[in-house]
Amino acid sequence: MRASTFLPILAAAASSALPTTSGSSSSSSSLTPRDAPSPPPRIASISYSGSGCPSSAPAVDRTGGFDDISLRLNSFEARSSSPADSTINCQAHLSIAGSAAGWQVGIKDVSVNGHLVLDPGASLDYYVTSFWSESAEKTVTIRGSLDNTGSGRLSQDVTARSTVPDAQVVYSPCTGAKGTVGLLNVNFRVALQADGAQYAYFGKDTDTAASESWSYVWRRC
Repeated sequence: MRASTFLPILAAAASSALPTTSGSSSSSSSLTPRDAPSPPPRIASISYSGSGCPSSAPAVDRTGGFDDISLRLNSFEARSSSPADSTINCQAHLSIAGSAAGWQVGIKDVSVNGHLVLDPGASLDYYVTSFWSESAEKTVTIRGSLDNTGSGRLSQDVTARSTVPDAQVVYSPCTGAKGTVGLLNVNFRVALQADGAQYAYFGKDTDTAASESWSYVWRRC
């Protein structure tokens, strides 16, 4: 059964996702898409870790380069019926190089997609945390919640988008003459909230899989 109230609930949840920071981050003014080096840097290498992207299977399909990356998480499934699987994560580790000198970059916008099933009263919390290995004490976490406040089970594909405020963006080290940007870590985690009588699920179905993508903001340094 599909509840017609779900989409407004989803939109409100996505738009109210609030970043939380650990450590300090530099403030910055609003930047436009033109404020970026050209051409963009490249992903020199990428690896994955976490319960939602096991190395025993082709768990992640990447499309796009640095500036239009998207990750399809083929093994990312969380279920409230199994306590061990009610919270799972997948962390991507990206080595980024080839930038012009004198720039810093950080994640600005995040989009999360997947198939969601929630019994009445159940909910899903999602978290996207990013940091640079060169300054791992500085992190930013985007958190959002998707709730079923209706009377019937919800079962549909969902998209949630969130934005990091300018003052809370975590920036890379300043690129030098060699163009090395750094090692970017992006961790996506979901946690299902349901009692013993409720069912909740997030992941793939016949036509879709969980996925995430993000975009950046640049500044001179």
